[in-house]
Amino acid sequence: MRDIVSARNAKAMMVLAMAIFGTLGTMTQFIDLPASVIVVFRGTVGAATILLLVYLTGSRLSKGDIYGNMFTLVCSGICLGLNWLFLFEAYKSIEVSVATVLNYMTPAMVILAAPIFLKTRLTPVKLGCALLALLGLVLVAGIIQDGIEGMNAYGVSCGILGAVFYTAMVLFNKKLTSIGSYDRTVVQLGVAAVVVMLYSLFTVDFGELRFDAQTIVLLLVMGVLHTGIAFTLYFGSLAYMDASSAVIYGYIEPIIGLMLSVVVLGEDLGWVGWVGAALILGSTFLAEVLERRKVHASSSRRLRHIQFIQISM
Repeated sequence: MRDIVSARNAKAMMVLAMAIFGTLGTMTQFIDLPASVIVVFRGTVGAATILLLVYLTGSRLSKGDIYGNMFTLVCSGICLGLNWLFLFEAYKSIEVSVATVLNYMTPAMVILAAPIFLKTRLTPVKLGCALLALLGLVLVAGIIQDGIEGMNAYGVSCGILGAVFYTAMVLFNKKLTSIGSYDRTVVQLGVAAVVVMLYSLFTVDFGELRFDAQTIVLLLVMGVLHTGIAFTLYFGSLAYMDASSAVIYGYIEPIIGLMLSVVVLGEDLGWVGWVGAALILGSTFLAEVLERRKVHASSSRRLRHIQFIQISM
């Protein structure tokens, strides 16, 4: 897969992948199908596309690595399916801009959950940033402007649940060991599609579904471009980037999602909502920047210490 992404073009490919992901919410508004059906098609076509790319480039999936991580892969795949299901349901129920921002509560949720599940240290700075993001959640949800009775409780709940399951998927992924990105992704996409398909069998009247030319084309684009190709570019770029840089590039996705919701769909969060969006996106970005500075400062101190020892000798 590295013939598609190289060290020279890794940053550009990461930007492209994030930009593609950012158009997803707006695209769903032009697909007249239930959220669960869209998720099934996205997961199935996406997994098939990545499998095709893997074999076209002469690579092979590692059955041993997959079997060795099967339990965690299945759990993370279930979380991925539920994240997509609730996120797409939010896209259908509330403004795309609101759903996009709510889904990006994930970094703040990871900050709060990591000390419990990953035994990491919760610093005062990280806690403060996570609390700012929660304040942003209140503002974006519309509680201040419309009150609890006036807001779309179902849509907002779906957006928050999407972020919860995204957070769970991130935590499960951190438990995976000795497995390639594409091995992991193919299994997770397949599991997600199966889980949501089972849900759809009990909740969707398939006889009432209508697949016109536009719907079919958009479903294929979503599966091939927004899932198969975008995931390939994303994971291919990760091979040449540190985690902190990848997280910062990840902010391209919600920014583009918000811009498209305004320009294409004519949505407007209102000044309170925009303040909330800034708090959610800005607080987690601040936490990442401060963490990078801390790591850089620590590395500089160690380097100076080593240089002092060498000079003393």
